[in-house]
Amino acid sequence: AKIMMCPGDYCYFDYPMANGDMPEVNWGMPVRTFETVYQFDPGWGKGEEFEKNNLFGVAGTLWSESINSPERIFYQAYPRSLILAEAGWSAQKNRSWKGFLKRSRPLMLDLQHRGITFSMPTEYIDLQ
Repeated sequence: AKIMMCPGDYCYFDYPMANGDMPEVNWGMPVRTFETVYQFDPGWGKGEEFEKNNLFGVAGTLWSESINSPERIFYQAYPRSLILAEAGWSAQKNRSWKGFLKRSRPLMLDLQHRGITFSMPTEYIDLQ
């Protein structure tokens, strides 16, 4: 049987992204930064052959008990869903955090233009 990977350390989008984020509902959830999510290796270091033969994909979850508005859904999901998608679809050897930041900046600007609330990684501020 193939496995759908969804470990909480990387795929739970209801976890806060920084200390002090979500104090109204944080009951001790671990902080998961954007770069932590990007470091997710769905094959657990076992290589491409293992991934090809054993993995079905990756999934992100967003548990609703920590969400108090539609805007908060977007804030928690973006850009982590984009980050997880790249972690799931790209071979570990081909990934670069700085490269992802440069490639995804237009997507973040599009979300902003559409009025979609999201959490902006501080690294985007430094990109020109």
